[in-house]
Amino acid sequence: MSAKPPTYRNPPGDRCPVIWSWFAAAESHNRLSQNQAQMIENPGLSYGLFHAVANPISSWGVVRKVTFPGVNMDIGHVRNITWAKDNDEKKWVAYNRLRGQYMSALEHAVPERFFNDPNQCNLQGASNPTAGLPDCPQGISAVKALGIAAAQGQRIYTITQKVYNDNPNIVNTALSAHSYDTQNRVQQSLDAGYEVTIHERPITESGWTGAGYTQIDPATGAGAYTIEGGSNGGVILVFVFVILFAFFSILFPLLAGASALWVTGGFSALNFFLGCLVDPSSDLSFYTGLLTFAAMLMAFALLSSTLFLGAVFISGFLAMLSAYGAFSSPGESRLTCRILGLG
Repeated sequence: MSAKPPTYRNPPGDRCPVIWSWFAAAESHNRLSQNQAQMIENPGLSYGLFHAVANPISSWGVVRKVTFPGVNMDIGHVRNITWAKDNDEKKWVAYNRLRGQYMSALEHAVPERFFNDPNQCNLQGASNPTAGLPDCPQGISAVKALGIAAAQGQRIYTITQKVYNDNPNIVNTALSAHSYDTQNRVQQSLDAGYEVTIHERPITESGWTGAGYTQIDPATGAGAYTIEGGSNGGVILVFVFVILFAFFSILFPLLAGASALWVTGGFSALNFFLGCLVDPSSDLSFYTGLLTFAAMLMAFALLSSTLFLGAVFISGFLAMLSAYGAFSSPGESRLTCRILGLG
């Protein structure tokens, strides 16, 4: 579960009641549901964490500030001794699925109740929202993420072992929009024989972007309810383009003759603008300019061409421009990107 609370109903430092409330709600549901389902369930040793999410902000590899964008609930292990009163194994499996979905929902519902103050924001689903107040931020759990994706019109894939055997490349074809880590975890779960339910592409809600999915053992109905966020795939793609730009910045002067200075200068500028467009608050714009500067300097040293000397000055100037904004406030766009209207 992930949440981004701007307001607090209880003191920010008092976190213990949140995790206690989760276990109390899960135990209450246990006592109510087992009688209706004709099950016997006794809780075992379980544990979980509720903590702040730390987001380090660095410049040139050195952490200069840490922000706390939200809080995270992670119920890492839940153990129950459960069986059907009539010895029906299928009923036991279905009950375990029911309990897992409910406990996953608690991972977003409990922090929402704890942090969202109805006097400062409108609660989700409020019958009489207060005009002028913003909507309260929503917590995210696996089942909540699947619900949000379904409401957006996304496809929801339930990949059983039969589906996986008939479509062994389904992760690469149907889930390509997700991050590498998400695809890798889903692939490992399918290879291990689990049933995976996941939405088609990442969702964004209350400042959080990522995926929510379940990994269920079909033989028991127990499993993991996971959320995962990140953007590593996009960053990797950007650096691939940066390397290509640096390569062509050397190649074009060899082919273009007298017009080489304008071509290399254009590629240097494109590197810098790319960094601003992708993430104006990171060091990407600085590194893209610096990489092209290094490529130009190497080409000048190897070929001793006056054209490359001009390209060195152009790319070096852009690298210094991007460095000028390196110490902007945390989360704020680089000054040079803002000046250019790209941040």
